[in-house]
Amino acid sequence: MKKFLIIFLIIGINAAQDFAVEKISGNVLVQKGFSESWEDVKIGDKLSKDDLLQTEEKSFIQLNNSGSRFLLKSNSALGLNHIKEVSINELLLALAMEEIRKIPKDGKKNESRNTAVYGEEHKLVSTLEIKKSTLGQKRLKGAKQLAEEGFEESAIIAAKETYRKYPDTRKDINNRLYFVDLLIQLELLEEANSELYSLKEFAEDDNLILVDKKINEVKEKLTVN
Repeated sequence: MKKFLIIFLIIGINAAQDFAVEKISGNVLVQKGFSESWEDVKIGDKLSKDDLLQTEEKSFIQLNNSGSRFLLKSNSALGLNHIKEVSINELLLALAMEEIRKIPKDGKKNESRNTAVYGEEHKLVSTLEIKKSTLGQKRLKGAKQLAEEGFEESAIIAAKETYRKYPDTRKDINNRLYFVDLLIQLELLEEANSELYSLKEFAEDDNLILVDKKINEVKEKLTVN
């Protein structure tokens, strides 16, 4: 049964999507599919759900997916598979999957994939270089923009994925509280409570007070319900 649930989740969240690049300002890069390198994006390019976008300072990109437009703002990153409506049930399944996926392989780092700079036709940048910068924070900004555009459930999934792939973002108290508030708005109180206790591990001083206050608020709501 568990196997079928996992297959359902993969199919449901990764439904086929194609995105046309309508507008670009500044420097926008794409990591296509399973590639480890980045290349420039141009107006008229076709992107798929498997691609990851990132914008630099004072840059943006506007995408068109069958008439639906999405604007990724400056200093942000987003996997295009997240630009879609997600049901509460799909969100709950995704959260369960993240609990499984976030378990690290002890002491192992996946550095086998190619991170070299290739070719002259496109500007390509090492993935290692990108990861050493602020890609995790950029992805949290992209997830926030999903929520601002009405994709709250997908935004939560994108944020949870970011915490797993970029462990330093787990210490970002303010951003994590933002996504906890989304869980509360969706009345997923048990999930919000679990996230808060996970967050408490990294909170100190004033941030710890904020987290404890939020935990008490959620407990009150759980008691009422």
